[in-house]
Amino acid sequence: MSRRMVRLLTLLVALTGTGCSADSSDASPTRKTDSPSPSVAGGHLYVRGGGTVTDDWDDEGLLGENLPVRSDLAAMWQTVLWADGYLDRSRIDCHYSKRTRRATRAWQSNHALPADGIVGPQSFGRATERLVRRGGMVVFKGERHEVPFKLARDGRYLVEDSGTYKPLRRDRPTLRVCGSATR
Repeated sequence: MSRRMVRLLTLLVALTGTGCSADSSDASPTRKTDSPSPSVAGGHLYVRGGGTVTDDWDDEGLLGENLPVRSDLAAMWQTVLWADGYLDRSRIDCHYSKRTRRATRAWQSNHALPADGIVGPQSFGRATERLVRRGGMVVFKGERHEVPFKLARDGRYLVEDSGTYKPLRRDRPTLRVCGSATR
């Protein structure tokens, strides 16, 4: 069974087990939803991937709902928004703020997704479709900019931070850009 199918089945079991259900537009078992699912969101502390990079981020949980509003994951998403031209680089601050939600809604609308401002399997999944391996790196090919990542042997995504590569945490901010943010 493919990794993607296992993730989808896990999501469906979690939704069924918690009494949540996808709306009719997401009822197809092959389509991922951005609905809250605590069991999917709480699985690991780091942004991880492996195998085919084009499905690496679709299990990262939810931004805008049940993950902390300040985290390296929020910075990663803000970087996607910047790379696609929806957010100024100066606004990458690891904080999933109202400004980031507005930019996310515009991004979702322009990528044929429900524009709810919640970043989950659909939004992360659409972004990962533009990840490519290049020269030992994984690169997000944005509409305006490219963003390089390293993939550690254990599957953690690493980003350059002040000259060294650090893993991206889902639960809290650790990157230098997070510490310089005004709140």
